[in-house]
Amino acid sequence: ERVYLIRRGAVRLSRVYESGEEITVALLRENSLFGVLSLLTGHRSDRFYHAIAFTRVEMITAPANSVLRAIEEDASVGLLLLQGLSSRILQTETMTETLTHRDMSSRLVSFLMVLCRDFGVASGKGITIDLRLS
Repeated sequence: ERVYLIRRGAVRLSRVYESGEEITVALLRENSLFGVLSLLTGHRSDRFYHAIAFTRVEMITAPANSVLRAIEEDASVGLLLLQGLSSRILQTETMTETLTHRDMSSRLVSFLMVLCRDFGVASGKGITIDLRLS
């Protein structure tokens, strides 16, 4: 029912299944969107997600119907939303490629490369990924 835009920080989106298993579905950084399923489908989603902040987070939130009105009034808002969704699709494809058809060590290396690209902070000693992951 709401759309969220991360202005600063990092968030993990996960989904809890009926079995109780929790699966990470996305690692989001600044300028990432979430909560857009109901906006796109036109009805409330039956999928429930948990959003957990990895770092201090600043977000902007708006009701889905307000976002729809903004898109109708200004096409550039729709373009921004489309860019955000395209970024999420690319991230999902990258994660799928990272986690399939490889041995464990190759998956770990690929995942660390994604984390370096999306969350890494370069310094003279290398790249630091300042997230607490398990």
